[in-house]
Amino acid sequence: MSVKKMMIKNVLFICVENACRSQLAESISNQLFSNKLRAFSAGSKPTRKVNPKTISSLKRIGINHFGYPKGIRDVENESYDCVVGMGCGDTCPAIPGAKKFEWDIPDPKLLNNEEFDKVRDLIKKKIILDLI
Repeated sequence: MSVKKMMIKNVLFICVENACRSQLAESISNQLFSNKLRAFSAGSKPTRKVNPKTISSLKRIGINHFGYPKGIRDVENESYDCVVGMGCGDTCPAIPGAKKFEWDIPDPKLLNNEEFDKVRDLIKKKIILDLI
């Protein structure tokens, strides 16, 4: 009987500020789907800190957030199987061989907790449908 080696996909989530949507996607991927995904996130104009609503929303589903906003240059030395634009209009970097997705996820930063969590859950659903 042969044991099939499981391939882990490297995924890069892109959003301008890298403070909400891409941070949600990175944390959900790395903590709930680490057996299939290795996720990174970056932005073209990253903020100084992750939006506190992002951290709270992740805690509500049992995820502790450990990331910080990074710029494209901070992650460009990795190779990626997939690059995902989160819907912020940021241009995804051209990465040879990487499959590209554009998710068009609404920006949750001004939403109340319930609506913010709906965006978080949409991101989780799209990770399962498109990347797993």
